[in-house]
Amino acid sequence: MERSFGIGWRQVFASMVVMSCSGMIAPTYGIIAVHLGQEFGSTRMVLMLAITVMSIATGILSPIVGNLMDRSSLRRIMAVGVFSMIIGFVALSFVTSFTAVLVVYGLFMAATQAMAGPISGTVLLTRWFDKRRGLALGIAVSGIGAGGMIFPLVIQGLFDQFAWREALRVLALVLACVTVPALAFIINRPEDRGLHADGAETPPATAGGGAAASLSAREIVSDPAFWLLALVVTVVLAGMMGSVTNIVPMARDLGIEANAAAVVVSLYAGMAFLAKLTFGALADRINSRVLMLGALGSFAAGMAALAMAATGFGGYGLILLGAAMVGLGGVIVPLQSFVAPRIFGASVVGKAVGLLGLVSLIGLLLTPPIFGFVFDRTGSYAPIFWAFSVLAVGAMLVVPRIRLHPRDIVPATSHGPADAEPVPAP
Repeated sequence: MERSFGIGWRQVFASMVVMSCSGMIAPTYGIIAVHLGQEFGSTRMVLMLAITVMSIATGILSPIVGNLMDRSSLRRIMAVGVFSMIIGFVALSFVTSFTAVLVVYGLFMAATQAMAGPISGTVLLTRWFDKRRGLALGIAVSGIGAGGMIFPLVIQGLFDQFAWREALRVLALVLACVTVPALAFIINRPEDRGLHADGAETPPATAGGGAAASLSAREIVSDPAFWLLALVVTVVLAGMMGSVTNIVPMARDLGIEANAAAVVVSLYAGMAFLAKLTFGALADRINSRVLMLGALGSFAAGMAALAMAATGFGGYGLILLGAAMVGLGGVIVPLQSFVAPRIFGASVVGKAVGLLGLVSLIGLLLTPPIFGFVFDRTGSYAPIFWAFSVLAVGAMLVVPRIRLHPRDIVPATSHGPADAEPVPAP
């Protein structure tokens, strides 16, 4: 038990380090884009195409890579993702056109997101943890928020000291020094060390197996629980994407200074980070549906606050409150990773989470321009904020209908944080 405990938590912190690096690619692009725009004379809209291309490629790759993670060496896949990121930043330092930038983000950075992002951590920690899975996932996924807070300062510091091309090469070296040692700690499965999840002598009953291992992509997407979970996750993630990309322009329109507007984004990121850590502390103790309702409720209230602020009511303080509550809704990210193994079984969790990511991608791509379209037509962001607040309340109504155990398993009890102690169906 002690031996498994120590090795298991090394997987948590190794995953946290890897995700802090892979998760910083999108949040730090704005800093890099300033120099790319100056170099190639690209407009803001054109510059943002890099993230759009990366997101599309990541969405396409995620189900494929997730399926491979369930069957192949996870450590090797994560290593490919990490090295793609390192090579990507080196390649970015040599680009001679913005078309090359799109290729770098659509190829190397997208591979990193798919291979060394949340899916990899979900698959790895689902194998190593059962009873403490929520805590493990919460800590690991919080690395994304940590990377989003730390690396912007690192990258800006490098740009202050070096020309932008040299700075990107130094960044690649820093990432290599951080991630390669972390990869050395990754062990594909506890069975590779003669262990089981949580140090158990036998595999835990909730870990999934049997029938779940044979689930195809078609069987997963034909499960109503898949679409109900996708609805809850997409509403929150799409709304968060739309709000975070438009909240600074909204604040500036209301007469708030640039530095104060930037604080809004920092508060949002900080609360999202806190939400993931809080999830880790609560997930193994509180019913998963309660956590879903809490995430949706916080998100809905935050969107309502931003809607009122967009009309000039409440001022800067209400914008801060809204951003904080929307950020807390970020608990939905580790929550998705936590409940997916319960619904589909641990042996196909990579495939399931990859497919969920593909569905969510549609909302993530459409929401920012929809926010802009609503503003262009109405002169205010209030209608779209209200719309997402209502959608979140509607999503709360479907939460009780989400099954939290595999189709061929019936729960012996519906009480407790695990939601059910599954037993084979008669």
